Amino acid sequence: MTLRKAERNDLARVMEITRAVVPLMQAAGNTQWSDAYPGLPRFEQDCNNGSLHVYEEEGGIMGFVVVDDEHPEAYGKIGWKVPQSKSAAMHRMAVDPESQGKGFAGHMVKSVESMLVDAGYAGIHTDTSLENEKMQYQFEKRGFEFRGRLHLDENEDDWYVAYEKVFKMDK
Repeated sequence: MTLRKAERNDLARVMEITRAVVPLMQAAGNTQWSDAYPGLPRFEQDCNNGSLHVYEEEGGIMGFVVVDDEHPEAYGKIGWKVPQSKSAAMHRMAVDPESQGKGFAGHMVKSVESMLVDAGYAGIHTDTSLENEKMQYQFEKRGFEFRGRLHLDENEDDWYVAYEKVFKMDK
């Protein structure tokens, strides 16, 4: 099992996974993703800037995640333990529905953490839709701590929850 930076030829598989998970998310009441978001242009941008990573097993892509230093503006209102300048942000994570329930999400998060620790980051910040209970469960199971609620767009009824995992604190 390997987490690696995505290449342009991985985008078709990333979009295939995205199209497979959107109906499942929406059926569970989670409207964070749609037919329009995240779309191919967003993933092309993520790939081009080196932040899109794919998770492979036996040569097949089982999932993907975006990891970068782009903290949404709304993160400034959250009481993080680790400042944004010393943490990475994790966005747009999905596992192929055919591979869900087999521990891939946990392996992906653990691989992201190892990558960030090796790169010298002190922590990781992330968020998910208030309705995305599966992702919240993954974060809490992996030792992420709830840090607050926020809005990521102009829809005041659309709440997100912020999580943080601290790797190390400055002394």
